[in-house]
Amino acid sequence: MVFLLMGGAYLRSRIKQAGKWDQETIVSFFLCQYCSGEYLPIVEALGDRASIRVDVNQAWDAATGAKGCRELAAMGVDLIEQPVSAHDNAALVRLSQHIETAILADEAVATAYDGYQLAQQGFTGAYALKIAKAGGPNSVLALARVAQAAGIGLYGGTMLEGTVGTVASLHAWSTLPLQWGTEMFGPLLLKDDIVSVPLSFADGEVVLPQIPGLGVELDEDKLRFYTRQA
Repeated sequence: MVFLLMGGAYLRSRIKQAGKWDQETIVSFFLCQYCSGEYLPIVEALGDRASIRVDVNQAWDAATGAKGCRELAAMGVDLIEQPVSAHDNAALVRLSQHIETAILADEAVATAYDGYQLAQQGFTGAYALKIAKAGGPNSVLALARVAQAAGIGLYGGTMLEGTVGTVASLHAWSTLPLQWGTEMFGPLLLKDDIVSVPLSFADGEVVLPQIPGLGVELDEDKLRFYTRQA
């Protein structure tokens, strides 16, 4: 089983998708332009019943990011993802040091080297881990080790992979303390799948397969059906 080869220090039969929060109490949304005030009614209505996270998706420059992040923090948002360009580490570091709300670096950190560079500059938030972004399980775990050494939090991210990519991520995440949880919901968006037995999702958790390898078997008939010639 892959998670045993990776260490499995935090092995459980189920992997919590939402960390300490229940499935129904996480609200996340994209904020792609400066309009943070429009979300205040949502935050106020949910109160302390939900953890609210916002993905700005690199939409703000440094000045707008400083203003927007302060406003989101004042509203009670718990996590702000990549508010500025992935190429503006200086602004990202400043925000992490001066904004009360945690800042999540996503596009800014793909590899362990990226993580080291950002940590060396003084970043104090959290890193979004993604296997596809890092180039594989070993690479993403190397980034996680850098973050842990620097006291930076971890979040298990998704690039909306299907079941095979998702289960590879789950094996890696099972070895880590994810302070900000994870959201491996890619397979739930599929109308059909190429695996014989789908992953089991229930109550904000997904069961980690415990059969050899990644724990999933391809449905050869489905694979042939969906194969397209280049």
